[in-house]
Amino acid sequence: MSRRDPLAEPLEVTQFVAEVGTRIRLMRLARGMSQADLAARSDISRQTLIGIESGLLSTRFADVAKLLWALDDSALQHSLASAAQDPAYQDAVRAHLPRFRRRRTPSEVQP
Repeated sequence: MSRRDPLAEPLEVTQFVAEVGTRIRLMRLARGMSQADLAARSDISRQTLIGIESGLLSTRFADVAKLLWALDDSALQHSLASAAQDPAYQDAVRAHLPRFRRRRTPSEVQP
């Protein structure tokens, strides 16, 4: 992973990424898991996990989501996935803004 200059990002973004990394680290430790164990369970590399736990700004969101599911952190999963509760999201839906379609898995494609 390449490092991004933290000074080029708003302070709030840098702090948020660091807080998420710290929370993941604490949850891992509370569950008695090593970095290697959690990385394997999440299907990411140990180096990626180290970067996330240290607040690396170039972290992929998908990797963070994999970690949250592997740690079974339902509270954080819910807060990140509850866009439907957000008034701005609801306004966008009412305004008929374009939405992305979810890709179908091969098992969902009908012959």
